[in-house]
Amino acid sequence: MRAFVLVAAVTLATLIAAPTAPASAGGTPAPLRSGGAAFGSPLPKPAARPVARRLTPAPSEIIAGDRAPAIRLRVRQRGVPRVRARIVVLRLPGNRPVARLRLGWLKTDRTVSVRLPAGLTLRTGRYLVRLHVKDPRGRTLRRSGAYPGRARIVVRRPKRAPALAPQPPAPVLPAPALPAPALPAPAPSPAGPGVFPVLGEFSFGGDDARFGAARTRHVHQGQDILAAAGTPVVAPFGGTISQTDFQASGAGEYVVLDGADGRDFFFAHCLRGSTAVAENAAVAAGQQLCQVGATGTTSGATHLHFEIWQVGWHAEGGFPIDPLPELRAWAGV
Repeated sequence: MRAFVLVAAVTLATLIAAPTAPASAGGTPAPLRSGGAAFGSPLPKPAARPVARRLTPAPSEIIAGDRAPAIRLRVRQRGVPRVRARIVVLRLPGNRPVARLRLGWLKTDRTVSVRLPAGLTLRTGRYLVRLHVKDPRGRTLRRSGAYPGRARIVVRRPKRAPALAPQPPAPVLPAPALPAPALPAPAPSPAGPGVFPVLGEFSFGGDDARFGAARTRHVHQGQDILAAAGTPVVAPFGGTISQTDFQASGAGEYVVLDGADGRDFFFAHCLRGSTAVAENAAVAAGQQLCQVGATGTTSGATHLHFEIWQVGWHAEGGFPIDPLPELRAWAGV
């Protein structure tokens, strides 16, 4: 009887001491887990305050009258997924606010790009872009030396146009040996294939104005149409305006038309401030787009640089074609 009691006690002690965790395939007990993380592992501690990892105007220098730049920014705060942010633009000196932009809740550690208000006009001078951030507990941005959360925008004066004076033609666009006679642009005809893009006296210039003529580090991708400054530039076909912009070192003020015939049309060197259409606007054949000018990189002679693109303007697989045959047909010459 005493032997039976002793065996029962040993068996009960063995059962109590046995591990309750299931064994792994290799025979080693698997560790307890909770919520997908090892039991007892410390949770990440949130950072005390957010920091601005990036705050960059693009571009940081503009010309007075140009579109206000976009602002690229990124906020970081370990352990905090979202923060509330806003941007304030101040004119220097004096820190006078000229714009406020509420961004709402932003994801941390993600670069975003925001555009300043479309109606914002920045006059010549210096501006301070200041980022304000609060996390869900009301803690504000830590403005350290590496991450101050501030950036500058500089607005330059427009360059004055040189006084007009008789000059020999520049080598970029020389006058032809036998100047082509000035031809009146035809009126839009519903029976014609397209409307001539210049409504006024014009000429096609010389060989250097042609498609494929040599240029510095590239070839001419369109046809130059010489005309007086301010001559209306119109759409050869109906379509949608895909882009309007200004390129100081290149095309100057320009318009891109996504034509209803499936091609894109490019109009460059327009008179500064003469663009009469907005992006995404629908236009009809013969509708005015801008005026002939000499903005951007030109010889100084006022003209329209005109391109026709198959597939899409500078799109993947797109390519320009010689527009002169169609221009002659539209002009009836």
